[in-house]
Amino acid sequence: MMKEYLFFCGIKHCGKTTLGKIIADMMGCKCIDNDDLAYALMEGYPSIRTFFREQGKQAFMEKEVEGLRLFLQENKEPCIVSLGGGACDNEPLMELIKYYGKSVYLKVSEQVLLKRILVDGVPPFLDVSDPKGSFSRLYAIRNECYGKKCDIVVNLPDYPDVQDTARYLFARL
Repeated sequence: MMKEYLFFCGIKHCGKTTLGKIIADMMGCKCIDNDDLAYALMEGYPSIRTFFREQGKQAFMEKEVEGLRLFLQENKEPCIVSLGGGACDNEPLMELIKYYGKSVYLKVSEQVLLKRILVDGVPPFLDVSDPKGSFSRLYAIRNECYGKKCDIVVNLPDYPDVQDTARYLFARL
């Protein structure tokens, strides 16, 4: 099978969706956010966060796989797919993307990501009494996981302009 998809992977706030849209424009294709595909299957829930809280991580991961599988079966055009920050924890999802394309880990330094994440306050996945420590532990686990599972690893610099970051990424793909 010809590999027609690029799957952008990485830790929350690394730029998967933002850079995915810019790179897709540069490549003349579209960018799809896998969270949107999963959410489309969560009838009756006002948000992914509500679904996750009420149904749990396993049910959410199943929706991630189901949404992506349905999209990949219907779509015949090359595109970029932005995956959720915890995609590396979802083995069936990682197997699916290996079949359909190349996974690209958008690696950003721990300090830069923590700064971006905390802009809107401490999110629920971090310990409010130790956000830096809890993020550091999460970063270590996910960084190792993505580093091992992804086909391509791109160390992204912290440029002030996202367009500069996109050009940097595009040159490495």
